[in-house]
Amino acid sequence: MVVFFDIDGTVVDYETQIIPESAAEAIRLLKKNGHLPIVNTGRPIGHVDPRVQKLDFSGWICSCGMELILDGEMIYKDYPSPEECKQILDLAHRCRMAIQTEGHDSLLFDADMPYHPLGLREAERLAAQGLRVEPIQDAADLQFIKFVTYDTPGCDREGFIQGVAPYFDAIVRANTMMEFIKKGHSKAEGMERFLKELHVPKEEIFAIGDSENDLPMFAMAGTTICLGDGVEDVKKVADYVTDPVLEDGVFNALRHFRLI
Repeated sequence: MVVFFDIDGTVVDYETQIIPESAAEAIRLLKKNGHLPIVNTGRPIGHVDPRVQKLDFSGWICSCGMELILDGEMIYKDYPSPEECKQILDLAHRCRMAIQTEGHDSLLFDADMPYHPLGLREAERLAAQGLRVEPIQDAADLQFIKFVTYDTPGCDREGFIQGVAPYFDAIVRANTMMEFIKKGHSKAEGMERFLKELHVPKEEIFAIGDSENDLPMFAMAGTTICLGDGVEDVKKVADYVTDPVLEDGVFNALRHFRLI
């Protein structure tokens, strides 16, 4: 079996940033039993918590399918061009959208826009990991992989979405927050490309997640699992709802399906 894992809100508790020992043990046992544990996350590989990178995963789908890594080797990547990055940054500023860009080792933000609490939390988390967090206005390199935006008073959200539509698709993550992925990519497309390398049928694919951007991943899997503290819309479509993250949700789900 191949088991695809979201990270935030699945392996790592979103509020406390705790990784339950039971989750790490479940991943170890999964691999010991001959199954393949694969991360499927919206984060670039450089933004993944170092503690998660140390877990016993066999492969990584990062940036919603824009980066694929198998046994430590990058087997696929597709990033926006420098020209596209500049156009998007200019448009965000004109439309008054607070933007955070996610690069290999950086998080950039527009210092002229209000800083959203969710954005500030993410910036503090990545800075603590040693990533470069700085204003776009001060950055020498504006290249990024993907980005998120937050609404601000008087912003032109629809104008911004239409302006970036030739390059990026929007995922609404909260009332004022959107995540943008390069066209032709998603967690599902990442899985599809990955599975071509592994030659595994859908019936042998599990997906475990908690939020809206996991829904494309769920559509590709034969069996789907939502964490007990996940989003209600995801719970409704999941084959199985396990316990919350901090109540051994990952371990209990894999035990339920006799994978460990």
